[in-house]
Parts: sequence; structure tokens; C-alpha cells
Amino acid sequence: MIDVSFAAALPTHSQIPPVGPGRADAVMRVRVTGFARRLVAAALDGAILLGLSLSVTAVTALVLGAPLPSAKEIGPDLLVAGVLDRNPMAVAAIGLFLGLTVLYQLYFASMAGQTLGMRVVRIRLISSRGRAPGPVRGLLRVVALAVSLLPGGLGWLWALFDREHRALHDHIAGTYVILDEDL
Repeated sequence: MIDVSFAAALPTHSQIPPVGPGRADAVMRVRVTGFARRLVAAALDGAILLGLSLSVTAVTALVLGAPLPSAKEIGPDLLVAGVLDRNPMAVAAIGLFLGLTVLYQLYFASMAGQTLGMRVVRIRLISSRGRAPGPVRGLLRVVALAVSLLPGGLGWLWALFDREHRALHDHIAGTYVILDEDL
């Protein structure tokens, strides 16, 4: 057993670097993005995720020998009917889409600060400290995004009327969507 006192583990005054003048009060100036850019970025991200999910589902159906729907059958009612009938392919497709969406948002938005759609329209996601949100804040934002979208997308539309153009999930997670102007 090793005996360690807390005083030995704490840094002394000489080990703490001094804060330069004005560094503690530094303010980063950014421009928040409007709703239209956010909408275009979300549509691009949704198209990427939907295309990937549909491709994986189609390849899986072909490998398993499951019948693929005809062009006339494709639509929202096909998915709803498949879920209500407990069709394993329909349930798996929804699960794949939701799982990919969570992973996509966690990695690109939370860790890198930009999804592919955000990169195209030149916007970025930051925390109140001016950096990418990180995994914990990102997970909170993904969960809050689900809450934001569930009541008819009202939490997401909140950004239309908010002074800082922040949606409900941005307020909950403490994030901002800004114009990417080389921070």
C-alpha cells in the first residue's frame, strides 16, 4: 500500500502557468448560420444516410434471397406496412438508418465539428468554448435531436425564430451552428 497525500499531488504555485493579460477574458467572434443553410446541410446528410441504408438493405436482401419491391411499391407506405407486418427487412432497414444516423452525428458533428453536408454548405458545429462539441455533448445533442424532431420537427423549426438561430437540441446540448470562416 502506498501512502500519498493530496498536497503532494496538487500543483504548486510555481507549476501553474500564469494567464496572460486579457487571455481569461478573450471572446471569440463568430457568425451564426441561418436556417436555410442548416436545412440544406440536413437534407444532404439525410440523402447520404438514406442512400447508404438503402444500398446495404438491398444488397442484404439480394444475398438472403428476400424479394425486393417493384418501383410502383416503393414509398412511405411500404415501410409502414413492413413495420406493421413485422417484416424483418423493414425493421432492419429502419434500425440500420437510425444506427448510422447516430454514429454519423457522433463522429462527424461531435468529434470533427462538421458533417459532410455541413462541409458542403460551409457551416460548423461548436460548443460554447469554440471547439467541436466532443463525445458527451455530442451524444446529448443526438438524443436531444430525436426529441427535437419527434413533435413534427417543431424543435428543429425553433431555429427559424431564435435570435441565435439555435434549434431546441442546440440549446439542450449547448452548441452553436456557425459559418465556417477558418476559426
